[in-house]
Amino acid sequence: MGMKFSVCTVDRPLEAVSPFPLRGDSYEQCAAVAETLGYDGIELQIQDPSKYNAKELRASLDRHGLGCSAITTGLAYLFEGMSMVHPDNKIRMATVERLHRQLDLAKELDSQILIGYLRGRKSPGQTDEEFEDILTDSVARVLEYAEEIQTPMVLEQINRVDGDVFCSTERTMSFLEKFNSDWLLYNGDTYHMILEDKDVPTAIRRSLSKLILFHVSDVGRQLPDDKHFDFHEAAATLKEAGYDKWVSIEARPEPTSFECTRRGLAYLHRVFG
Repeated sequence: MGMKFSVCTVDRPLEAVSPFPLRGDSYEQCAAVAETLGYDGIELQIQDPSKYNAKELRASLDRHGLGCSAITTGLAYLFEGMSMVHPDNKIRMATVERLHRQLDLAKELDSQILIGYLRGRKSPGQTDEEFEDILTDSVARVLEYAEEIQTPMVLEQINRVDGDVFCSTERTMSFLEKFNSDWLLYNGDTYHMILEDKDVPTAIRRSLSKLILFHVSDVGRQLPDDKHFDFHEAAATLKEAGYDKWVSIEARPEPTSFECTRRGLAYLHRVFG
């Protein structure tokens, strides 16, 4: 069995700079387009899971023969200021509780939650060690519930412009491994790898023990054009390892949402298929 291809989707209006190619008024609408184009699944941007009916979402995906590659959590950071390292303990605990509910939704969809921006940024004057200590506590609280309901939580490396401390594959993997849990996994993302990992194939191999989701995104969050980065080499590394999990297109919806989504899948089939 080969890799499974998905696309990042969103069911609300967002600025074009947001790297979610497939957009619609509902995830039912997004799923219909993804099915027509031939995707295996879609990735859902969910700010507040209480606003969704999990069984209806599952039924919609089933109708269109799609899986859910991940429940992505970053909108709660962007629009509500939630953060796993927020200096206000009440907001940190509310973020942990929100992630518990995200896990409930992911379990219903046989999926996992993806934590990127929601882990938060360093406070002014905060050391890397202080940041890691607070994040460790929050991750442990979420992970305890993830293990209880046996639903994965996935951490994404984020480059040093957009994130703190856990910017490279090595740094992120070393953080994940200290928890010694099969339910805490890794999301590789070429956009971040291009900026942080000197040798991307080596970084991919370093991540394989926990890699469950791989985002394909070029410089500037564009669709790959083979001018800035060797996606063929990255794909070959995954193939050699027998990677058979999710690979998702994450790019700005240009020139249009539909065209970006269509071209993205064509590229995945050509290079990663």
